[in-house]
Amino acid sequence: MPGQPTSPATLPPSVRPAHDRLLAWGAVAITLVIWASFLVVTRAAARAELSPADVGLLRFAPAALLFAPVWLRRSPLPPGARPVEIVTIALTGGFAFVGLLSWGLQYAPVADSGVFAPSMLPLYVALLSFLLLGERFGPLRLAGFALILAGAVGIGGWEALSGAASGTWRGHLLISVAAFLWACYTVAYRRSSIAPVDAAAMICFWSALGFIALAFVVPLRLPQAALSVIALQIVMQGVLSGFVSTITYGYALSRIAPSKVAACAALVPVMAALGGWVFLGEPIGLVKSLGIAVVALGVLLASGAIRD
Repeated sequence: MPGQPTSPATLPPSVRPAHDRLLAWGAVAITLVIWASFLVVTRAAARAELSPADVGLLRFAPAALLFAPVWLRRSPLPPGARPVEIVTIALTGGFAFVGLLSWGLQYAPVADSGVFAPSMLPLYVALLSFLLLGERFGPLRLAGFALILAGAVGIGGWEALSGAASGTWRGHLLISVAAFLWACYTVAYRRSSIAPVDAAAMICFWSALGFIALAFVVPLRLPQAALSVIALQIVMQGVLSGFVSTITYGYALSRIAPSKVAACAALVPVMAALGGWVFLGEPIGLVKSLGIAVVALGVLLASGAIRD
């Protein structure tokens, strides 16, 4: 009937794939905006002297509560999920990734996190795909990997030499390890048969438990934080990053090849650097700008967005 909403199930078979792709690319766009905002807000949390345990609790505890209808109904162990998938997806895609990234952002600025996290993700995903999935790459993609290494190492080397006293190299190392763990999660999730919402609920549930346990070991700084800081972190970390982007990223991976999703991550360093400049006053010098541009171009080639 005219004016009646049309669900994907009622669309003709010739139209449904295009409809699904459109929704998936919309999910990618939402994920990118949240990722860039997450980097800026996490850096702001570090400036507010919130610990990685504080950030992890603010990210996953609210999200776990929002997902309660899912994991209470279907349990935090999705049907058919293997133990190795639960550990790899729930912990590397949640607890370990956020903990290391938050720790790294206590040493490194937002612009650097944009280079060493989402820009390195396609490189790590490609390495794992080569080793575990037997994937092979053409000349353009190999050139892209070289550009990623050149840009990331260039920026890291520049920071290590010009700001060695500030310890930014520690942040680069921690953020790089966090990105590798996220790649492990990406490949593991792609190989699994877990639905996006079930995976998101599982990640938030087990990660929240992990950070609650960590709070008994690491002193929390939340009681000393301003209410405005806590409220901002709950909205950005818990609702948007922990709840929304976990669903949108999983949905995008279930509909689009991981290499194409990873290609879009090239936009995150630019968005994060601009956000750090606008909201936190972090300068973007010529060398860093060139490095970000080189990494972004490398990701574009390495992810297969431009075919050989």
